[in-house]
Amino acid sequence: MTIGTVRLCFDGAFSCDYWQGPGHRSMNDSGPKAGSALAYRPDIDGLRAIAVLAVLFFHADLGFVPGGYVGVDIFFVISGFLISRLIVGEIADDNFSLLRFYERRIRRLFPALFAMLLVALVAGAIILLPQDFTYMSRNAFGAAAFVSNIAYWTQTGYFEGDAKVRVLLHTWSLAVEEQVYIIYPVILMLILRKWPIHIKSILLAMATISFAACVWMTHLDQSTAFYLMPFRMWEFLVGALLAVGLFKQPEHRLTATVAGLAGLTILAGTFIIFDDLTVFPGAVALVPCLGTALLIWAGKDVATGRLLSISGLRFVGQISYSVYLWHWPLFVFVNYMVIGRLTLLQNVGLSAAAIAIGYLSWRFIEMPFRRPYDETPQRSVFALGGASIFLVTCVSAAIYFSGGLPDRFKDRTVKLASYEKSMNPESDICEKVELQLAVNSRCTIGNPKNASVFLWGDSHAGALFGALDQVAKDSGSGIVYGASPQCPPLLGAGTSVECVEGNRKRLDYVLKNDEIRTVILAARWSLYLEGRFVSTGEAETNNGAPKLIGPDGEPYPLFSDAARHHFRDGIRNLVQILMANGKHVVLVYPIPETGYNIPQTLALMSTRGENPADFTVSKNLYVERQWRATRILGELGHHRLLTRVYPARVFCPTSRCLTFAHGAPLYFDSHHLSVPGALMLKEPIEEAIGRTPTA
Repeated sequence: MTIGTVRLCFDGAFSCDYWQGPGHRSMNDSGPKAGSALAYRPDIDGLRAIAVLAVLFFHADLGFVPGGYVGVDIFFVISGFLISRLIVGEIADDNFSLLRFYERRIRRLFPALFAMLLVALVAGAIILLPQDFTYMSRNAFGAAAFVSNIAYWTQTGYFEGDAKVRVLLHTWSLAVEEQVYIIYPVILMLILRKWPIHIKSILLAMATISFAACVWMTHLDQSTAFYLMPFRMWEFLVGALLAVGLFKQPEHRLTATVAGLAGLTILAGTFIIFDDLTVFPGAVALVPCLGTALLIWAGKDVATGRLLSISGLRFVGQISYSVYLWHWPLFVFVNYMVIGRLTLLQNVGLSAAAIAIGYLSWRFIEMPFRRPYDETPQRSVFALGGASIFLVTCVSAAIYFSGGLPDRFKDRTVKLASYEKSMNPESDICEKVELQLAVNSRCTIGNPKNASVFLWGDSHAGALFGALDQVAKDSGSGIVYGASPQCPPLLGAGTSVECVEGNRKRLDYVLKNDEIRTVILAARWSLYLEGRFVSTGEAETNNGAPKLIGPDGEPYPLFSDAARHHFRDGIRNLVQILMANGKHVVLVYPIPETGYNIPQTLALMSTRGENPADFTVSKNLYVERQWRATRILGELGHHRLLTRVYPARVFCPTSRCLTFAHGAPLYFDSHHLSVPGALMLKEPIEEAIGRTPTA
């Protein structure tokens, strides 16, 4: 290695450092000694570029990289390789310091991150509605404290905010990475000092355990496996195993060339083949990690290494951290202000803007803090880091406890936006009771001493609470609540083992209680046949959409014929058994879905002086979305114990479907009825219940 400035990209997936040769020693003897084998890998800069562009184009919805989200996994492997190489090299030189390591992390991560957080909070104050601004402020604290992965994991409840308003959602990966940086150096130090000859075996064992846990947890709870660090640690350890030489560098150029080409092909394949229906992370996450590992292992001197080392890719790789930081808030804020989907050209323009902003951030925010470390005392670096966290925490707390600064908007706008949480709070209580599946504790709407109706279904059934509450009050009767989120009323079928078992217990309860004469079946039927409604607005994606499970407990693929056949059998068998036992079945057909967060959309319209009543949705979308569900429900035939309720006749009186009536939004998100929306179904439901045969 020659004397002079040598670029060392060893300090993290997104960042480079500068070592000024064996003749230069910066503050606290920072940097590796001359004997260290830490040479700049320009191909890794190119690999960073591939990763960040994949994420960027995926989020821009350009269509040709449906699996672009695996760019994050590429970054994880790169991080594990680079920080392991750094730590092993410095420990070998007896030059490693934990404090200096953490100082470098603060210098690398904090300036651009906290600049982004503060700018995003200012933009949120201008753009976001109170509830969404409150939501953002809570997550700004999580991002500042590097626990946003945990924050988003705890917020993955069924009615939590859509990705469209999760301005800081992308910081989950930074939190995972920083959590690794906190514990991994300590673990590596311990291994190298106590059991240095076993480092490969120990790291391999750790990676195997983490990977097995990831596969198991993905099957059990995909959100937990996705967000939490222990189930992602193995991806960093894949890179670490390369750094400690688990596999010797290829001796023959042909071997390295084939490895590089295989790695690049694997990554290209994951970008194209994976999509939001892929069960991820799980075992399939090994594929992009393997591709990344092959490219790193192949080195910079083969064809793929030279390709990744071209100047354009190296440049994008150098600014990748800032591009990643700024691109998502930019996309979210623009999409938030626009009703409907952006055009391809607009998304391309946003992508270019994200790269431009990333460059400016890198040039004027990141780089000034990456100069030799003797410019700022170490204690000052830690103090500034702590002050940054404190500042964002204080600003976030002020926004959160003010309720999102509602005084920024007129009362009408605030009222419209408030319907996002307009589900009757009593239904939440009933839902918690129902999830316990304790027959003796079932919640009753209205008079429990005269409970002759049983409500059975998923959250669309639960959203009918407002109408059923009024029906019960008017008639003096009681309605037993049996709704459970994402659990359709099917016999022998469901979205989980608990759902299947819960449906069996509900059936037992209904059949054993003679006072139950009517059973209302309601659900988001098409969710289990077609997935989520993704054809219009940005309110939903199919990532994590519920899947029906088969008799063996394994989920059927979304949209599969097997799942649809299972659904058809499940609803038919349930209805037939209920009617065979003399129960009157009220079948509620699909609620029209909109594709837009209705309270948010109407509130934003009001800020522009537009009439919320003008926002309607084509009835043709309802027909296209619901045709299969409607056909399956129609196949149940006609029977004196079967009565149907058709919500579309109420909400779609013309060729357009209403989203606003009587001064209120009819939905509290894109597809669940608000209390005013549910009340519009009071009369048809009341009439249907009234048809219950008396004998």
